[in-house]
Amino acid sequence: MPSSRPFFKWSSFYISDAFSILMERRVKRIDDFFFYISVAAMVILILSVYLIPYGSSVQRLLIFLGALILFASASASRQKVVQAMEVIAIAGVITSILQLAPVYALTVTLVISAIIIAYLTTTGYYQKEPIGVVGSIGFVFLAVGFAFDTGSNPLMTGLALGVGSLTIAAYSAMAYWLYKVRLQVVIMVLNLVFAVSPLLLFLSTIGI
Repeated sequence: MPSSRPFFKWSSFYISDAFSILMERRVKRIDDFFFYISVAAMVILILSVYLIPYGSSVQRLLIFLGALILFASASASRQKVVQAMEVIAIAGVITSILQLAPVYALTVTLVISAIIIAYLTTTGYYQKEPIGVVGSIGFVFLAVGFAFDTGSNPLMTGLALGVGSLTIAAYSAMAYWLYKVRLQVVIMVLNLVFAVSPLLLFLSTIGI
C-alpha cells in the first residue's frame, strides 16, 4: 500500500507557502497604509505652516495631528529618529499651547531630547545605525527652534529650525539609501520644504 507521507509532506509545504504569501501581502498592505497616511500628514503639515496663520489654534491642531500620524508611521516602520523628531514636535506644540516662556519651553524640549539620546545610546541604537547620530543632531536643533517664538527671537528660531530641518533631511536621504524605508522619503521632502521659511527668516534677520 502506497505511503501517505509524501502527500502530507507536499500538503504541508503548500500550506506553509500559501500562509507565507498571505502574511507578506498583509505586511505589504499595512506598509502601504502607513506610507499613504504619512504622505497625507506631510501635506497637512506643509499647509499648516505655509497657509494657516502663524500661532493660531488651527495651525497648532494641524501640526499636532500631523506629528501624531508621522509618529505612528515611524513606530510601524521602526524608525527611531523619526519617532524622536515627532515627539519633540508634539512637545513644541504643547509648550506653545501652554504659552511657556522660551527658557522654560527650551528646558522641556532639551530635557526630552536628552532622555531620547540617553535611551538610544544605552540600547545600542547608534552602534547598529551610526547615521542616527546625524538625525539626533537634527532633532536637537529642532528642539531649540521649537522653543523660541518667531516674533521674539527670529534669529535663533530661523537658524535652529533651518539647520535642524536640513540635517534631518540629510539623515533621511542616507537612511532611505541604506534601508529603503519609504517613510524616509516623506521625511526628507517634508524637512526640505520646512527648511525654506526659517532659513529665509534667518537670512533676512542678518540683513542678507
